[in-house]
Amino acid sequence: MTTLPPFPRAGKKKPFPVWGIWLIFGIMLLPGIITLYVFGLAKDTAASGVDFQRDAVGRSVVLTGTLSEVDTTSGLPKTTGYYEVAVPDADGGPGTTVTFAGGEHWGFPPSSDYPAEQSFLVITDDPPRSVKHGPVGSIQPVTEESVQDAENGFALAQTVWVVGIVGFWMLALGLPALAVTLSVRKRRGRGAAVPRV
Repeated sequence: MTTLPPFPRAGKKKPFPVWGIWLIFGIMLLPGIITLYVFGLAKDTAASGVDFQRDAVGRSVVLTGTLSEVDTTSGLPKTTGYYEVAVPDADGGPGTTVTFAGGEHWGFPPSSDYPAEQSFLVITDDPPRSVKHGPVGSIQPVTEESVQDAENGFALAQTVWVVGIVGFWMLALGLPALAVTLSVRKRRGRGAAVPRV
C-alpha cells in the first residue's frame, strides 16, 4: 500500500509591504489634488450658473440676429462678426435694434465662417446686452425650470466636492498612519522573535 506524503502546511501570509503603502500615497497625492481642484472648479462654475439664471429669469429673451458686417481687427488676422438684433420693448412699445458681436475668427478673410443668422440670449436692461450667442436654435431661454435645473446641478457639484475632500483627507491621513502602524508592528515582531540570552 502506497502512502502519500502529507500536504505541506501553508505558511503565514506576508503582510503588505510598508513601502507599497508609501508608494500608493505618493502616486495618489498629485492626482488627488488635481481632482479636488477640478471638483472645486465645477462647483464654482455651477454656483455662477445659478446666480446668472436667477438674475436673468423674467428679464431675458432669446432673439435671432442678422449678420450686418465683419470687422477686421487692426494689425491682427482676426475678424469679428456683428449682428443686428431687434429687441422688443418690455412694455409693449416700439422695439429697438441693437448690434451685438457674434464671435471672432482668425485668418484672412474669414467672413465666410460667420453664419447669416445667430441666436442671442439678451438681458433686457437699458441698454439691452447679449450674454450668450450661438447657432440658431442652440440657445435656450431662462425659465423657472432652467433655474431649478441649475440649482440641482449646483447641489450635485457641491456634494461631489465635499465627498471628494473627505475621501482625499481620509487617504492623505490614513495611508501614512497605516504605514507607520505597520512599521511599528513589524519592529515589535522582529524584537519578539530575537531569543533572550
